[in-house]
Amino acid sequence: MNYILYQQPIINFITQYACNSKSELLAMVDDTHSTLRVDAYRVFENTLSNFQKLGVIEYSSLDRLLKSVAVNLKTTSKSESFLVSQLATWWKEWHFALSMHATSQNVFFPVQNIEHLTQDDKQLTRQHDLSEYINLFTQVPIPLFNVSMLTDNIIRINQRFVDVFGYTIGDIPTLNDWWRNAYPDPHYLMWVRQTWQQAISSALENDTDIVPQVYCVTCKDGSHIMMEISGRYFKNELLAIFKDVTEHLAAEDTLRDMAFLDSLTQIANRRCFDDKLASELELMHRKIKPLSMILMDIDYFKQYNDNYGHIKGDECLYQIAQCIAATISHEKDFVARFGGEEFVVLLPDADPKKVLHCALQIQQAIDQLAIKHEYTDIGYITLSMGIKTLHNPQCGDYIHFVDAADKALYQAKGRGRNCIVVSED
Repeated sequence: MNYILYQQPIINFITQYACNSKSELLAMVDDTHSTLRVDAYRVFENTLSNFQKLGVIEYSSLDRLLKSVAVNLKTTSKSESFLVSQLATWWKEWHFALSMHATSQNVFFPVQNIEHLTQDDKQLTRQHDLSEYINLFTQVPIPLFNVSMLTDNIIRINQRFVDVFGYTIGDIPTLNDWWRNAYPDPHYLMWVRQTWQQAISSALENDTDIVPQVYCVTCKDGSHIMMEISGRYFKNELLAIFKDVTEHLAAEDTLRDMAFLDSLTQIANRRCFDDKLASELELMHRKIKPLSMILMDIDYFKQYNDNYGHIKGDECLYQIAQCIAATISHEKDFVARFGGEEFVVLLPDADPKKVLHCALQIQQAIDQLAIKHEYTDIGYITLSMGIKTLHNPQCGDYIHFVDAADKALYQAKGRGRNCIVVSED
């Protein structure tokens, strides 16, 4: 097709408005009633009418025309380049809107990659259903796209899809292009494909919607967004529906953290410790590696509360908890408030020597805090500690493990406090 024949009206339009500054052009772009927008639509309408007379109605032809104009302008003017880019954006939107309107009126007006549809027996649904579908597709404020399951072409996307992900139909003309862009990590892409295919197979088998599943989608700008994606088949087409659940998942994470966080000391609570210990014991059974525990108690804490008050007592608990957490250096190690003035540290893969070294570091760190406690012989807060290491998975149950560490702790208290006892059970 000779695009030169249709370039002049576009060039005249660009020349007319290129004398404006970039800020003036931006203001006219934002104004839906500006002469710029009106004239741009007039040029679009005339060009499309000329193309339709030749039987050419795909947007790709308009896109190639605009590209040829950009080449023939042979200018570095920012205003001209901006106008060509803006025309491409508007024309794509207007072409899409016209195509959707034509489809709702039962007129054959193919849109991007929709050649496999016909006016007769390949419409999405019956006429009144199709009208409702078109209205939903264009107006619903969530991302949507249509896929031909015969060709894997993405037939259409709505504006919300572009706004959220940044991809236009030119970026993702086929389903494979979507996979490649949205899930660039090959391992994650493999999981996504398998999960999606299972969901589709189940939907086809049971004649139901595609069950929603959360996927991490990579946007065009490289950012990530958590999307719950579901869908529905319409004969040989698939409507994919995207729901942003990023904030919802963040809220769930916050609630989960709150459920497992001790509000006073801001470390893990007893419930979290129980879950962590159960998982570590299970892992220990599989790997047959040692698992160690340090159970510790603040010495004479009742006297501290009675004489300094509960507010100071709470401050003391917080300081002790944060000090222990800061002393634990290995990423696998875990610290929690066991209850009252007791704290616990789990150390996976740590032998007795390493655990004792860790306990001594905690003891030294607490000494350096030097929290004043006049109602003890030493004059400041100290900890008593009991240590237990499991080697044999056969005896690695919860009750035995905690009970052994607890007995060691009370032996430490019986020996005058501010000391460490290693369980030999």
